[in-house]
Amino acid sequence: MRKVSNSDDRNYEHAHVNSGNNKSTTADVDMGNRSIRKMESNSIDEKAKSSNGDGKERRGSTSKRHSTARIKRLIRQLIIELGEDPDREGLVDTPERVAEMYAEIFSGYDMDSELDVTFSEESDVVVAREIQFYSMCEHHILPFFGKVHIAYIPDGKVFGISKLVRLVEKYAKRLQIQERMTKQIADELKDKVKGVLVVVEGDHMCMRMRGVKNNSRILTIAYRGEFENREVREQVLSLLMDSSSCARMYNI
Repeated sequence: MRKVSNSDDRNYEHAHVNSGNNKSTTADVDMGNRSIRKMESNSIDEKAKSSNGDGKERRGSTSKRHSTARIKRLIRQLIIELGEDPDREGLVDTPERVAEMYAEIFSGYDMDSELDVTFSEESDVVVAREIQFYSMCEHHILPFFGKVHIAYIPDGKVFGISKLVRLVEKYAKRLQIQERMTKQIADELKDKVKGVLVVVEGDHMCMRMRGVKNNSRILTIAYRGEFENREVREQVLSLLMDSSSCARMYNI
């Protein structure tokens, strides 16, 4: 394992891991002196697609920083530069479709994570597993996607699951790199909790469609506060990664 950064109270690590399927369960787990509340789902994103977690599909609106009309013109010009006819049947509406899609998939720039909405609850550790995300790599503007696992030690209050989903979307729905996204999620939570641990597993189309064409999965980890304690971190990582030896395997 290579430690990328360990300064200014910002701990971050990353590794390549092979693709695999994760199964989800729900349980209350007692690990030593800490009780761990697990909140997880195979499709958390399907249950909380909207900003308020009502399960309804949220349609992206045009961001203040986006001009739909200008994007349409640029996409039309791109089609021409690629040697295609922008007026043929299959492409004539493509600029408009792409502009509308961009308004949705890049809507994170204008999102508020709403982390100030909390609930009084006693719990030593809260774990939310398998929050699905979709993002766009800023290097090649190709998709990367996967799962985010968040564990935090509450400071007397807990977040609703929809708020954690929205936090992930805030940083995923933009031009992004996985390493930065992992740290941004941890940094936004760190001042509201006693400790936070964020694990992101990502599949990158810029690796699969071009270049090395490698199907390995990228694993990034960021931790703050009480999770700087290695023992506490390893206990929770064993839950997040479905393997008690995972932390040792990657020397985390």
